[in-house]
Amino acid sequence: MSRPSPHPLHLSGDLSLRTISNLHAALTAALAEHPVIALDTGAVDSIDIAALQVLVAATKATSATGRTLTLAAGATTPMGRTLIRAGFFTPDGRPLVASLNSWTLTREAA
Repeated sequence: MSRPSPHPLHLSGDLSLRTISNLHAALTAALAEHPVIALDTGAVDSIDIAALQVLVAATKATSATGRTLTLAAGATTPMGRTLIRAGFFTPDGRPLVASLNSWTLTREAA
């Protein structure tokens, strides 16, 4: 049985405590319809720890149910810089959180 193609979920703007309910709703709706979601973070201007926690929780919850939530970010993008500062990746893209193995950090700009 082949793995379904990822459904893109485009995130943009300010992902923060102020917009967390919108982020949660978008993730919930996408995951209700698609077993594999690929987060597109290229248009994210900023992200705070609250929004990052939602993404971590969603990734772990989907993994536990056989679904997949992937995230790829360029190291020089706002998302990438936040992932490095928060301790998820080293600046050269090496992952530091084994349970988030569906997340990648690239040296290319998104």
